Amino acid sequence: MKHLSPILKGLKRAALVVAVLTGMAACRIDRLWDKDFMFETVEPQDGMFVYDCSSYTEWHFFSFAEGGVIGKCDAGDDAACDTWRKRTDWDLAFHRQNVKTNSGASGAGQGGILKYGQAVFDFDAVTEAPEEGYMTDTPDSIVYDMSRMTVGDIGYIRTGLAQPVKDWATLTDMMNSVWTYLQAVFVVRTADGKYARIYLRNFKNDIGVSGTITMQYVYQADGTINLDIKQN
Repeated sequence: MKHLSPILKGLKRAALVVAVLTGMAACRIDRLWDKDFMFETVEPQDGMFVYDCSSYTEWHFFSFAEGGVIGKCDAGDDAACDTWRKRTDWDLAFHRQNVKTNSGASGAGQGGILKYGQAVFDFDAVTEAPEEGYMTDTPDSIVYDMSRMTVGDIGYIRTGLAQPVKDWATLTDMMNSVWTYLQAVFVVRTADGKYARIYLRNFKNDIGVSGTITMQYVYQADGTINLDIKQN
């Protein structure tokens, strides 16, 4: 059967190409390159949160009820972080692309988060919050000190993180600062047991500098699971 080897090799090559192209297509559906957002200007408005979270040393605490950040703390200050862990007036916290919910290892609230299952990404199609399936935060690590990065020494600290949303923004090309973003709807259970749906759109500002989060959200203030709310 040696005379069939070139044919078999060709078939294997073709299968490999198909597999690679299929994987690339799946990636394009599942993730979006930040070049699509590079110079997009999004103004803060109802249901759209735009905020500079570029600091490696700060957590920024967001409240759906207030529609914005209500405070911040040094991520390396154990006493300050412990004070925020005990508070129940915030729902999400942001440290660069890292996200907390007010739950588990991160807070004393009733929070949690889940990735909503969709065959095709559609933010407006999520009209009800699931009644179960929310994950609370677990211990993890974040980058805190980049001052010695040039010699390969990066400082990490332990903290709580929301695992379902951990890979929403991925640095795909460090040299060119290229990020990709997960195309998914996340449903948040807030600190007081209410619900919101969010879409983390990108991690760059309108001139292409990393560190600014743009989050689209719908918040249900009446405590029901109804998320079919039209924004202005």
